[in-house]
Amino acid sequence: MKRILTAGTTVLLATTMLVGVSFGQPRGFGPGFGYGMGTGYSMGMMGQPGRGRSMMMDANDDGAVSAEEAASAADEIFTAMDADDDGKLTKEEYMAVRMGPQFGYNSERQAVMQKAKEDRFTAMDADADGSVTKEEFLNAAQAHHAAADTDGDGKVSPWEQRRQNWN
Repeated sequence: MKRILTAGTTVLLATTMLVGVSFGQPRGFGPGFGYGMGTGYSMGMMGQPGRGRSMMMDANDDGAVSAEEAASAADEIFTAMDADDDGKLTKEEYMAVRMGPQFGYNSERQAVMQKAKEDRFTAMDADADGSVTKEEFLNAAQAHHAAADTDGDGKVSPWEQRRQNWN
């Protein structure tokens, strides 16, 4: 019984701290991790402007994403997307994951983004068998990181990340 109470207290404390962090950001107006929530002003993850997912990947907080940090993040993402834990992603599993808040304000833009997402799945499926294995997913993530690393130092700075995602 003591273990259950201790675990419950730990979860409650962690949740309270997380909510405090998400609502008490030092910058920005959005109530949480960077989604403007109708305020017209949005910040990146954890209140840092424009860094988005790359800030979460920067485990050592040095301002750049190393190949190791990118590989670790890609591994976690694959595991989260693989809903049936069979070691491969179906197109349905891949498409079921939302990329950003998607409030539905611009249906044409959403259709373009969904098509681009389908195209990424097709490109990752190297053997064209209709599913993406973990190896195929990690290979694609590694290629994306290498393409973004324009100065060849093994790390992707926020500037390099923005250039890679510019469209």
